[in-house]
Amino acid sequence: MKLNADGGIEIHVAAEQPAGVPAENWLPVNRGDYGIDVVLRIYVPDLERFKNWTPPQAEMVGSG
Repeated sequence: MKLNADGGIEIHVAAEQPAGVPAENWLPVNRGDYGIDVVLRIYVPDLERFKNWTPPQAEMVGSG
């Protein structure tokens, strides 16, 4: 995955690759007009960092 300007990772879930989004950061999905759940798994976490960590929020930027 490619990092953004802030050093974070943006994952785009869409049927078509959004303009300007690297292929590494695009998760293709073609499920029709259904609800979707996003699960974040963290393996071998740094427990000290979790004391002040807030999980990222999913954001819908377009529909259809």
